[in-house]
Amino acid sequence: MKNIHFIPHTHWDREWYRSSDAFRIRLVYSLDKLIDTLVNDPNFSFYTLDGQTCIVEEYLEIRPQNREVIERLIKDKKLLIGPWYTQPDLYLAQGESILRNLVLGSNYADAIGGCMKVGWVPDAFGQPQSLPQIFKALGMEAMFVWRGFNYRELDDSVFLWQAPNGDVLRSVHFPLGYGHYRYLPEEIDKALEDTNNVIEQLEPRFHEDQLLFMGGSDHARIQPEVPKILEALNDKLSPNYQLTISNPEKFIAESTAAIEKSGRELTVYKGEARSADLGRIHAGISSTNIDFKNAMKHFETLLARVVEPMSVMTHALGGSFDQGLTNYFWKQVFRNQFHDTIYQSSPETVNHSAYHRLTKLRHGINELIWLNFRFLRDTIDFSSVNEQEDVIIAFNTLSQKREDSMMINLFVKNPVFSLFTLDGEEVPYSVVENKTAINNEIEYYNGLLNLNDVADEREGTQHQVQILVSAEQVPSLGFKAYKVVYGQKPSAKLASTDLYCTESNFGNSKLDVMINEDGSLNVTNKVNGQSYRDVLVFEDKGDEGDEYNYSPPADDQVFTTRGGLARVNVLENNPHRVSIEIAHSLALPLEVVDSKRSSQKVPVDIVSVVSLERGSSSLKVESTIDNTVNDHMMRVLLPHAEVSEHNLSEDHFTAIERTNRILNAKPLSEGATELELPIYPMQRFVTLANTQHTAAFVSAGPAEYEVYDNQTIALTLLRCVGMLGKADLTVRPGRASGYKLETPSSQLNGKSVSSKYALVFESGQPNVDVLSSHADRLNVDVQTRHLKCFTRQQNKAVSGTYQLNDMSNVELLAVKRPENSADYTIFRVVNRAEENKEISLPGQGHWFECSLKEEIGKPLENHVTIPAQSFITLAWKNV
Repeated sequence: MKNIHFIPHTHWDREWYRSSDAFRIRLVYSLDKLIDTLVNDPNFSFYTLDGQTCIVEEYLEIRPQNREVIERLIKDKKLLIGPWYTQPDLYLAQGESILRNLVLGSNYADAIGGCMKVGWVPDAFGQPQSLPQIFKALGMEAMFVWRGFNYRELDDSVFLWQAPNGDVLRSVHFPLGYGHYRYLPEEIDKALEDTNNVIEQLEPRFHEDQLLFMGGSDHARIQPEVPKILEALNDKLSPNYQLTISNPEKFIAESTAAIEKSGRELTVYKGEARSADLGRIHAGISSTNIDFKNAMKHFETLLARVVEPMSVMTHALGGSFDQGLTNYFWKQVFRNQFHDTIYQSSPETVNHSAYHRLTKLRHGINELIWLNFRFLRDTIDFSSVNEQEDVIIAFNTLSQKREDSMMINLFVKNPVFSLFTLDGEEVPYSVVENKTAINNEIEYYNGLLNLNDVADEREGTQHQVQILVSAEQVPSLGFKAYKVVYGQKPSAKLASTDLYCTESNFGNSKLDVMINEDGSLNVTNKVNGQSYRDVLVFEDKGDEGDEYNYSPPADDQVFTTRGGLARVNVLENNPHRVSIEIAHSLALPLEVVDSKRSSQKVPVDIVSVVSLERGSSSLKVESTIDNTVNDHMMRVLLPHAEVSEHNLSEDHFTAIERTNRILNAKPLSEGATELELPIYPMQRFVTLANTQHTAAFVSAGPAEYEVYDNQTIALTLLRCVGMLGKADLTVRPGRASGYKLETPSSQLNGKSVSSKYALVFESGQPNVDVLSSHADRLNVDVQTRHLKCFTRQQNKAVSGTYQLNDMSNVELLAVKRPENSADYTIFRVVNRAEENKEISLPGQGHWFECSLKEEIGKPLENHVTIPAQSFITLAWKNV
């Protein structure tokens, strides 16, 4: 007899075509009905609540009196929740964010009765190659997935998925999707007809006697009649079948037992899942409303790589910080990384609500950063600082010593000053001629600006000055204090600088850069003699797609800045940095009408600031596009000097090699849900694979690329559309994804959209460790504050130079306080390379193995092995 596991469930989009508050009202009534049914009907055995705990948390904010009954249902395994906090997109969230989402989600589930022991990914638009590793690290026994797989590669819906690090996890593919049957008909003959039809489709996908029948869909409510309908169906079904209410854990247990009994070896699948055969993956979703996505990258990086390491340092010196403060803001990140939210595939007002959460993140993160400076203000020994001197504190939260410069913003009473360490060593600096704009909103005043500074500057009693200082002196995972000595002209100069600059040429000992009349760059890598021509050309294409998909007009026109005339201005030329402003005005069609770009053209201004620091092999770029047109996509181009059919981009814990063209894709004519385009998501870098030398984009925001002609990498900076969903797109025929609603703000018309990225030129084949180091320095600034209100006394005698731990031999994903407030520090270490790494651990303190859930394991000696293409979590106890 074949057992058909009928899994009642809901997929709860916390916001999508309605806001989270509107859906919360529906959620309250839905869960009220769910609880009532599960409590009062012993025959309704199980219900699966979409694998995300925010649903329960947000329900209990309205119905706190129902906590006890929910806990009882979860403990009794009638209600299954977790392990996610929210269901994120798996490509637009960083690896550490995904891990933290699962830790907080599963911890919440455990606290209210228990966490489901399987990973649950019903609706992410494609799934990364590291997913088995992630769920296995969390202790999951299996995972359920949908989009991205196809029948051509998998002839079984139960298989083994192997991650790059070798981890293997039993996986179940929803062969008909997670929502193939929303509600069973109460009319039994109709239910029987539909069930037989489903069985016919399921049987080829499950080779043992256990079949998976999904009963639910988006925002589906519990159907109390299910036990009676199943009972009636069992009387009418062929005696070869039995329908039972089930859950994901039960299906895994019984299907595993059946497979072991049969002795059949399961298919092993390797790699990511991005096929559009069975379900749309929406190429283009990674660049819709890119200003929002850029901001999300910035804030998740600040939380993991700045706020938490700073707070660990000050806690080690006696501060009172605990993890709960950052977890509050992590939850804001997770709400914005919920898949429909981070996609920005919603109506106007719902998209706007996610932007409001960005403001909450900015407020909170700025305050958390300032708390650490305030603690050091009251703790460091400032007895050597006199009344006419101020103090600067700089944090390096990276594990590596920095080779770049840090920008310090000051409001000084005398623009003539020198900079010294607290030990009296003078420190050379360069004044920034073209000051970086500082946000003057009140929440940003904390330490960097304050109301009096702004007022005093206007009255002429204070002067805003920005300076560049080499960050080499600031210890890795540490801080350093400096003093500002007024009235003394600086005498110290950099020991050496290799920078040079003319109106059309600049460079250093590693790179020589010629500026062409059209604003493109010819770059020569002086170390290996390799030259790259026409770098930094901007390209614009038409886009008649929607918030989900890029779709080119049938009659497209492509415009570039190549051959035009750019305005070039030298902004900075000092011993620390050369900065060049390159401005274009590109006349572009106003919109797309009837699948054709219009004849009316409007100028769009593109201003890029290109910076080169001494000794650097990268050109840092910030491009700002003042968008004035609709229905288009703009990219920046990096032509490589070599040719390759493959590209290499950063994945969550390693790198992934992809073909530049989609191979063996199912055509639309044979039923593919959309045309597969070689538009790929990335984490922080992309380059060509298998080349002798490296030319790469490193990004601090944009996360979408394509490779043209096996040579030119195109990084998407802007994609502007005016509909949530459209029907019958060129790349996606048939029904609209989402709803056919106008979303004019997604055109970003009238907005200035800025993106930060770097052009990296290295000798030798692409090295993921080197590119990751470039990405760290681009994404994580040295945090500096000019302090004027402090006591010039010994305070608690903390030294002005401090290092938490010397971890310079590894790349860190996280340095954090533990979730349980124990007296440990948690270090998450990643090895992106294809070989294991054995690393030495710093001698001070005690080191322990640690699980992702932060369960402390056995003590470690002075070394540990990090498996290839993997991460490990360590616990450190200071002594």
